[in-house]
Amino acid sequence: MSLFAGTAEWYVRYRAGYPRQLIERLAVAAGLDGTGRLLDLGTGTGQLAVPLAPYVERVVAVDPEPEMLAQLPDAVEARQGRAEDVDETWGTFRLATIGRAFHWMDGAVVMDRLARVTRQVALVGDKLEDSDAQATILAVAREFFGERPRMTQPRVRYDDALVASVFSDVQAVSVEYERTRTVDELIGFAYSTSFASLARVGDRRDEFERELRARLKPVYRERVRVDAFLGRRRHE
Repeated sequence: MSLFAGTAEWYVRYRAGYPRQLIERLAVAAGLDGTGRLLDLGTGTGQLAVPLAPYVERVVAVDPEPEMLAQLPDAVEARQGRAEDVDETWGTFRLATIGRAFHWMDGAVVMDRLARVTRQVALVGDKLEDSDAQATILAVAREFFGERPRMTQPRVRYDDALVASVFSDVQAVSVEYERTRTVDELIGFAYSTSFASLARVGDRRDEFERELRARLKPVYRERVRVDAFLGRRRHE
């Protein structure tokens, strides 16, 4: 069974989008001017693909999960596939983006593939200063269902991955913001993950939710930093 089977409904409702300021600054840094195409790999439900669409002619959004792709608007071209499948037959792109998904990919292979179709790549992810809520969810899920699914590269640093590739001219774009999440929102977030998807939770859903409600605080106020690392080929 797929790691993210049954998560799309929860993903689109409870996964945080990216701050508008970050999207705007990334578009400027990448020189997006309304022309050309953008490739978004591991798109999920389009948290990067959708807000970046106005800055290019066309977005091609790629994900292995058809349930995720079904959530995308018609303005975005959905393509089922893996990031490791990219090759010259896909054409060329002004920019390739990967948000909150690079840890599931074979980084070296993906960078090699992207070098055939684009001159710049952006890797985007969050850093929580206060991650108590998600740490609690992960701990409860581990107690109930065992170790979380294994990531391909769990400790990868996005800037290091770019520096080690042909996209070694790296520029960082960062935005900080605060958010508030309730217990209900955090439970919804849990069901959007690979380690607590409903397919994994099965008939223990009620028990799992009771334990989460017992351990989580009513409200979490979190400070989040979102980093977009834009890597370009040098001398191009």
